[in-house]
Amino acid sequence: MKKYFILITLTFLSLSLFSQKLDDGLRIQIGLPFAKYGKFDKNFKNGSETQYPSFLIQADKPWRDGIRLGAYIGFAGQKNESLFGEFVEVAHSYYRLGGVVSYDLNDLLEAINISPEFGVDLYASLKTGFSLEHIKADKGITNKENNFLFDLGILIGGRYNISENIDIFTELGYGNAGFVTFGFAFNM
Repeated sequence: MKKYFILITLTFLSLSLFSQKLDDGLRIQIGLPFAKYGKFDKNFKNGSETQYPSFLIQADKPWRDGIRLGAYIGFAGQKNESLFGEFVEVAHSYYRLGGVVSYDLNDLLEAINISPEFGVDLYASLKTGFSLEHIKADKGITNKENNFLFDLGILIGGRYNISENIDIFTELGYGNAGFVTFGFAFNM
């Protein structure tokens, strides 16, 4: 029961952020994580493994100077068909939800005379939330199991503006179900 209460509270706190009136608008990031790690990569040894396409959608707004708050949703998963003994298929799916805090690094870098060239905006993000792990195993009879897991990660990212309202971005670190994420950011 505590898990559900914390999940609902986190969701409402993240969504209430968007009711604030601020100078800058909403930013939506849509990314594809690559190089899965930890719980998102089961590293099956037998049989053929299939990685499901992962994605992450994040929305954030400015909160204080250089700090943005937001929320994210995402999906990651994989399937293994074992060739050992009887046919067995095991699929792991992760449905993710959480909050994000981002800090703009450009002002900090300018203060210590390390200004990024080429118009790249650098930032660091902290993500925290929950994953619903859905496990489905077929061995003649289908077994299903659901687990709530805690997500926590830190990332370093960079955005490059390609048009007035569209940026391309990449993020490196532990927090998006993959060590490297590429995508687009849309400024509303």
